[in-house]
Amino acid sequence: MSQECSIVEDLIPLYKKQALQKPTVAFIEQHLASCQKCQQQFTSSKQLQIEYLPMKRTLSFFHIVFIVLSFMFAINSSLLGNQKGFVISYALFGCLSYLFYKNIWIIFIISSVPVFVWAIINNLNNELYTTSYSLTEIGALIVGAGYIALLHTIFALLGAAFAILLRRIFK
Repeated sequence: MSQECSIVEDLIPLYKKQALQKPTVAFIEQHLASCQKCQQQFTSSKQLQIEYLPMKRTLSFFHIVFIVLSFMFAINSSLLGNQKGFVISYALFGCLSYLFYKNIWIIFIISSVPVFVWAIINNLNNELYTTSYSLTEIGALIVGAGYIALLHTIFALLGAAFAILLRRIFK
């Protein structure tokens, strides 16, 4: 394996993502035209899976970070009852989440599911909401948790809408 082959091997992931400058692209294409081994490696689907494996691990780490942040915001808003802080924090959370993920459905999920779960856990043992654990009380608890999650999600989606506007302005 020549030195050129090892350089091309390192650059193939960036080449596939179209993240290289024109002279580097020309170098890679010239090398691929003359080197059968590198051509095989370029077309290999196994190599493609190996290339993106570290990125998947990184994204899953950031998913966990954003979900933990969502739980923290839910706990903060329920324990402190700070309405202004809740609105601002969820709008900011939605904005930052959209700028990171660029997917509105992910914003919807990570702003609603943790809040829904926290609202159920927080009120399950609260005597004001559940006394006999009847189907009616559990249903009311789920509806109430859904309402709280919807409220949090609305502010997160407003923040995401602001992020969308920012991206369009600065594009």
